[in-house]
Amino acid sequence: MQYEFPVFENLCPSWERVIHLATRQVYPKGSLILDMEAPADGVYYIKEGQVDTALYTLHGPEKVLYCVGKGCVFGEASCFSTGVTGEASVWARTPCTIYFFRRETVDGLIAREHPHLLLELIGMLGHIVRMYGIWLQDSLSQDYFVRVCRILVYFVRWKLGLRTPAGNQVLIQSDMTQNDIAKLLGIHRVSVTKAVGRLKDLGVVRHFTKSELDIADYQGLCRLGGQS
Repeated sequence: MQYEFPVFENLCPSWERVIHLATRQVYPKGSLILDMEAPADGVYYIKEGQVDTALYTLHGPEKVLYCVGKGCVFGEASCFSTGVTGEASVWARTPCTIYFFRRETVDGLIAREHPHLLLELIGMLGHIVRMYGIWLQDSLSQDYFVRVCRILVYFVRWKLGLRTPAGNQVLIQSDMTQNDIAKLLGIHRVSVTKAVGRLKDLGVVRHFTKSELDIADYQGLCRLGGQS
């Protein structure tokens, strides 16, 4: 089964050509962009940076559903359905430069003169829906160790542009911490630490820090994650 890593980038590149129709907004890292109770009357295009869509409760964040990066649009669900984000909030994971398109602009000028932009938006929604389906299946049928192995495999492939590594040893820059992995999987940070410790004991992973991921046996990691 093809997996969708929950970080989406460059799926809506044509929106870059019409940013003159939008309002430029700049957000520092950690700032709230869309609040779950606030009305949303448009969509957002990311020119630079990355945002997290996260489930929140009265006690704080529960789970990061997915991340959206440059060249993508977000906020479409709340814009075209209820008008409020409802179940999730969007935060700036990194410093962001974003362009906000009002709903009337999307419904009017963009729909009439740039319909291919809406096709890109539909394509991105397809990736997100597919990701939800696969993650739901994993959460119901796989334990935390297998899920950590899987996300590390696909993290590597995502960093390599969805290519399979040429060799069995892989060293990549890691902009995903173990805490980020825990949030994406909806499991405790300690569970990720235990899984990584077990992978080290098996000789599969050398180390996983906030700066790099060093894998000694990529094929072994794939097998442990049930991937070919």
